[in-house]
Amino acid sequence: MRHLSVYPDLTTYAVPLPDGSYDRDRKGNPKITRVTLEPEGFPAPHRPDGLTDSQWAFATSGLRRWPSAVTTFGDRAEDVAAALARSGCIILECDFRDARVVLPPRGWTPHPDLQAARQEHSSQRAARRAAQEEEARRLVAELVPYPAAGPLVAILSAQRDGPYRDHAIEAARVLLADGTLPSTGEDASWAAVRWLKRGKKADYAMSPEPIDEGGQGAVFLAVHRLTNITIALKRLRFGDDDSVHRMGREIDMGQQYGDHPNVMPVLDADPDGRWFIMPHASGSAADHVDWLRETTALRGLVEAACEGLRQPHADGWTHRDIKPANILHLQGRWVVADWGLGRRPRGQTSVPRRTRTGSGFGSEGFAAPELLSGNPHDATPATDIYSIGRLIGAILTGQPPETNIPLLPETGPWRSVVAEATHRDPADRPQDVDELLHLLRDIP
Repeated sequence: MRHLSVYPDLTTYAVPLPDGSYDRDRKGNPKITRVTLEPEGFPAPHRPDGLTDSQWAFATSGLRRWPSAVTTFGDRAEDVAAALARSGCIILECDFRDARVVLPPRGWTPHPDLQAARQEHSSQRAARRAAQEEEARRLVAELVPYPAAGPLVAILSAQRDGPYRDHAIEAARVLLADGTLPSTGEDASWAAVRWLKRGKKADYAMSPEPIDEGGQGAVFLAVHRLTNITIALKRLRFGDDDSVHRMGREIDMGQQYGDHPNVMPVLDADPDGRWFIMPHASGSAADHVDWLRETTALRGLVEAACEGLRQPHADGWTHRDIKPANILHLQGRWVVADWGLGRRPRGQTSVPRRTRTGSGFGSEGFAAPELLSGNPHDATPATDIYSIGRLIGAILTGQPPETNIPLLPETGPWRSVVAEATHRDPADRPQDVDELLHLLRDIP
């Protein structure tokens, strides 16, 4: 135990007995055994630097004894106590022996003004909680008729306040105001994840091992913590600028066109473009090859791919990486995914090398000839149509396509479709998805 006269900048005051008097020694002199240490000039209470919210609440919410201060602050307890006292937040209590202040202190009492302020804060918080609860009940009543809003209703109905509930309330307000809820089907079980997006990876619990890996990123099965909805999280494998820009392109596409039933939506994303959330698909076209060799199934895939590409093509986008692995099966339909190698509309394009893979652009065997030489920014819708033709050929023949080597079904109505779609010269191919779909008129 150290014996000091006083802390710097703190004034020592004798503490009287409850009746206002002091003990007396045998000669009748005041006998002081307890003192308080208070700041010089009595400044208005203010929070010193370096305290967390929980530490500040501990220091100012009530009387504290020294052992509990040591438990909370450890070796810093004495320095923290002195800083709180100098800031006018607490009144330190110390024993007084042999004309000296005995340290460490016995404990402290918060400044009366802080206690009043905490009471006011508690009152305001109670009022805020009541208003939040009333707003949540009102929104729940409006959301209940819509099955897709079930996860949002569950969050709003939970008996707890806090910032996430505020976030859910605001998401519900926006959802009810924008008019999209009535058209959201029950099959879109992941919709609530998009409504509640915050760009925070902590909102998701991710499996330790990836379920799929590509050249740019790895895909993990994950769960949205607040709704318990299973989704997929795609994360970059490398953090270089080119990879970040490619994923940014994929995020932009999924957010801009994700409302289309044949485009994979992006539900949430890292503001810096290093990960994003999408619905969990039940495999890709590469996983369903045997089924897709049936004519009706293959026709459905080609039509879905064309519909997913229609509006992006009209807006100046080109996918440039159509292949079985990038056509995913989601809620009973096919969706176009993975726009990381896509070409933005003219005027929004980036550095050409960012979409280079190996010696060319796109995926070997599926990429159109114009992507393997020259400027990949010259890609057009005919570039994607070539890749769809190669995709059809690969599914029906069971052979992986090789660069510049034709891959035609031996017989059948699909042979002419593949031949027309995969001419070497882009000008000889169908120029848009409608022309390609027209070729399907003879497919039963």
